[in-house]
Amino acid sequence: MAQNPVVPGYFADPSIKKFGDTYYMYSTTDGYFSGNDGEILVWTTKNLADWDVQSVPGLPHETVWAPAVIQGDNGKYYLYCQSSVDYSGYVYSGDSPTGPFKKEAHLGGFDIEPFRDPVSGKIYVISAGRELFLMDNDVKSPTYLTKIEKKLSIKGNLFDYTEGPYLVYKDGLYYCMWAGGRCWETSYKVRYAVSKNIDGPYEEASNSPILKTDEKAGISGPGHHSITEIDGRSFMFYHRQDLAKGPTCDYRFSAVSEVEFKNGKINLVSYVDDLAKTLNKKGKYTNLALNKNAFASSQNAGFEAGKVVDGRNDTRWTTSSAPSDVTIDLGQEFSFDAVRVCFEYPDKWVTFKIETSTDYQNWQLYADHSQEAVQGYKEMLQTKTEKARYVKVTVNNSEDRNASLWEVQVLKNN
Repeated sequence: MAQNPVVPGYFADPSIKKFGDTYYMYSTTDGYFSGNDGEILVWTTKNLADWDVQSVPGLPHETVWAPAVIQGDNGKYYLYCQSSVDYSGYVYSGDSPTGPFKKEAHLGGFDIEPFRDPVSGKIYVISAGRELFLMDNDVKSPTYLTKIEKKLSIKGNLFDYTEGPYLVYKDGLYYCMWAGGRCWETSYKVRYAVSKNIDGPYEEASNSPILKTDEKAGISGPGHHSITEIDGRSFMFYHRQDLAKGPTCDYRFSAVSEVEFKNGKINLVSYVDDLAKTLNKKGKYTNLALNKNAFASSQNAGFEAGKVVDGRNDTRWTTSSAPSDVTIDLGQEFSFDAVRVCFEYPDKWVTFKIETSTDYQNWQLYADHSQEAVQGYKEMLQTKTEKARYVKVTVNNSEDRNASLWEVQVLKNN
């Protein structure tokens, strides 16, 4: 599942953090035109090849944008986000990286992102308002990390500073990064400036913007990012627009590029099309359905059945109505251990079933969710050892009254 996009579905503003042995990717659940968005989900992985997903309880779902989490010195986790209704920042606390969270305070600001300064050890929050919030860092205080002790203006040359701010400290320098342009245009991009002090003055680097629209690479409107270090290498997680719907600020994917910090600059190393392969990581499964023959009862032009087996999280099979089904011919009988069905909107409700056959005449139920609606992400992975040549997924109904799947994967344990 580790391709560019990293996960299937519309997920914007990715904030990637590692707690313990697990990476957590928090994001805005995108794909809802204007105003509110979908249920807040967090994607997790230990091996950067297999991604799981779950809800983040305690948040006002559909009104949360750009959630980002940091662990305090008291062991608790603090989630900073903004409301899509009042365009203002809030902080929540929880006992685990996935909550449940409870609201602690209204902070203000926009696109707020926490940052632990390795020099002072203090935790700040950076805002798109060109401000740094020095939080209450007294671990014994009842307002620890939930109250702003001081607001600092970020000084210096911050041209086209629009939103999505992010701070990095590396080799004695602070890198203040942000999204320039407009998210609904191809002008959206990642810029950065450098300073020896956390509040500046910052000077924009000569090679900024570091990431911008690249039509040849299929990247449109990249921005609102975070950076994590993996095996001594730096990777930028950001969102890009769905080319089938763009330019857009409503339908965006989480993608990855590798960067390097060198001589006071950030350099783009490469776009990452397969994160697991780039890092030489092996997943739990082998996808037997990859690039096999697929056919459907109906399909829309440009969204044909073959898209569910092409190994991409940005192409899909879509119909105009339901019920509709798609069948994968594995070419011969295989024993497999799981089937993963990646719905276009994993947080929406759907009724569906999975069937298998050895001869395309006699069908056996593999999983049945046709009688009671479920949220797609909760039943995305079905595990049962079976032997068959054909695997058929029937979408009986959905909130959008159609069938729409990014991928159907027939998985065998490695």
